[in-house]
This record gives sequence, structure tokens and C-alpha cells, in this order.
Amino acid sequence: MTKNYLEIPEELYNKLSDYAENDQLSIRLENQQILLENPKINHTNKQNLALHYFIVPSLASGIIALLIFLSTNHPQIAFTGSRHLSVASLSIILSTLFGFFGFIWTYLRKSCDLSKSKFKIFRETLTLSVAYTSISFAVQIIFWYIIGKTFSGVTFDPFTAGFLVLVFVGIIFYFLISAALSITLPNLILLLFTTFIGGILVSMATNNQKDWWQHNFSFLGTGEATQHWQFNITLIFSALILLTITDFLFAEFSKSSLYNYKFKIIRIFYILIAFLIAFVGIFPAQSWTMPIHNNSAFGLVAVVLIMIIFLKWLVPTISKEFLALSWTALIALILSAVAFMGIHYLSLTVFEIIAFAIAFTWLVMFINSLRAIIQEGNEWQVKLLQK
Repeated sequence: MTKNYLEIPEELYNKLSDYAENDQLSIRLENQQILLENPKINHTNKQNLALHYFIVPSLASGIIALLIFLSTNHPQIAFTGSRHLSVASLSIILSTLFGFFGFIWTYLRKSCDLSKSKFKIFRETLTLSVAYTSISFAVQIIFWYIIGKTFSGVTFDPFTAGFLVLVFVGIIFYFLISAALSITLPNLILLLFTTFIGGILVSMATNNQKDWWQHNFSFLGTGEATQHWQFNITLIFSALILLTITDFLFAEFSKSSLYNYKFKIIRIFYILIAFLIAFVGIFPAQSWTMPIHNNSAFGLVAVVLIMIIFLKWLVPTISKEFLALSWTALIALILSAVAFMGIHYLSLTVFEIIAFAIAFTWLVMFINSLRAIIQEGNEWQVKLLQK
């Protein structure tokens, strides 16, 4: 009988042995990729967990909604609207409440890096739960706004309305539980972009009639701005997400043979940048907080410039393409500064937006470049044999 073998390097064998169960591994094809796993791990486990976890909260939300609807003594319950308690309002409230605590419980139940401190796990869990719950809340607001315009005046009896709440809460809860079970570095980067860009755009939109651009970008976080807390909270949570990304990235990097003191310096830079972003939100551009706000903003750009200047020394294996892109970003930052402070071609608002956009985008792209280096270090050549 012909036997088939897979010849692998010893280093890869040692790594695989940590995942093997009685020297056995399961192999499967998924999305044009070959995955090796511990045979005890069911690849449908995440989906099953999400299904199991969301049933009880969904039923509970349906029962709570039904009791509330019956207590109002109204024979018909509005689909949307605020005249009385509606399917939309209760769906949003219950899915946000159950989803927040469900995300925390699920994320803490899944395997965590035991090398992390309890404070890091607490910060990471709270940050991600608030971020994902906020995104689901925003999506629901948009969804129900469209439904309200489409099905204006539609009503249901209390039992049907309660069942609809159960369905909508179940959908949102399933999304949040699935997200908690599938936290990866790419997902966190997408979360960072969604939180930062979404929060900034909402702040701009709510201050449209105040002509905020005639002041400066930081006006959005001052007391004169409409709902200035949105801008400041966006920066603070973006900083917390960046800290979480840093923890994930360098926890993975520390297992690589490429990890050295230079990467520890990069980690310190990212932690410093996260604190500076948070300080921009914590200390608005007004009264006594102005010096801290300005120094934090300029410090953020300065740290990025330092990282770009010393990039080749910090990461000798960085790609030539990203190195060229980094120097382009450096030149763009310098030119924008000259255009603002030197010849006064740019306004303060435009300069702040350009500088912050370049710095933020470069930081995210640098994270992806570091991920690529990690992946290159985890690649081995194997050979198929048949005897």
C-alpha cells in the first residue's frame, strides 16, 4: 500500500507538536487555505457557541418586551416611532444592554493570553465591548430610521411585537457574540478605522451649522461645539483600541525569533502615541488645557516623524515600497507645515486635518507591514513524499 508523507522542517515540527493531541492533527481546506488544528477543536465551534449563547438572551428580551407591551394596555404597538414604546425602541435598548454584557462574558470565556496582566485584560475587554456595542447601536439607529420611513404607521399586536423584538435582538446579539469569538488583528484595525472615522464624521456633521472649519479642527472637542463629547470620546476610544492592537501585535511578535530590543522601542512609540491621542481628547483646546492639547497634538506628529526617520534602523527588513511610502509621508508632513506656518497657504483647520490624516494612516499601514514581517518569519517550505 502506498503511503503519503509530508516532510517538514524541524522548527515547524516543534511548533506543531505544541498543538497536537497525542501526536495527531486534523487538516482541512478553507478559503483556499490549508489549516492544521488540534483534532479536539471543532471548526464549527465558534458558530455553535454563538448560537447557544444568543438563544437565552433573545428569549429573555422577547419576554421582557411582551410584558412591557402588555403593561401599556395598548392593543396595537407601533413598529417605529416614539409616541409609545415601539418595537424599534425596545429592540435598540435590549440588544445594546444584552449585547454589551454578552460580549464581555463571551470574550472573557474564550482563551486569553495568560501572560497578560489582569489590568490589560480588563482594559482590552471593556474597550472592545464598548466599541462593538457602539457600532451595533449606530447601525441600528440607521436601520430603524430607514424602516421608519419605509413602514410609517405600521402597528402590531403585543404578542407579534414581542416576537419581533426577540428576532431583532437575536440578530444583533449573534453579531456581537460572533465578533467576540473572532477577534483578530485585522478585525481590530478595521474597528479602529470604523471608530475613528465614524466618530469624526459624526462630530463634523453635528457642528455643520456652527462653521467649525473657520476655527480649527480641535474646535469639535471644545465646549462651544455641539455635543463635543463625541469628538473627545472618539479620540479616547481610538487610543484604547490602538493600545489593544499594540498588545495583540507584539504578543504575536514576541513569539518570533525576529523579536529584539528595536521592536520593543517600536512598542514604546505606539504606547506613547496612544497616550498622546487620548490626551488630545481628554484635554480640549480651551482655557488652561490648551497647552496640554497642543503639545499632545504636535507630539503625536513628532513621534511619527521620528519613527519614519529611524525606520530603516528600527526595521532593517522593512520593504522598499513601504520605506518609500514613509518618506513620501514625511515630505508631505513637512510641506504641509511649511504651507501653514511658512507661507500661510493652508489654514489651521486644513493643516490639522492633513497632518492627522497622514500620521494616522501611516501608523495603521506600519502595523500591517509589521504583520507581514511576522508572517514571513512563520513560513516554511514543505515537501510531499509518496512511498
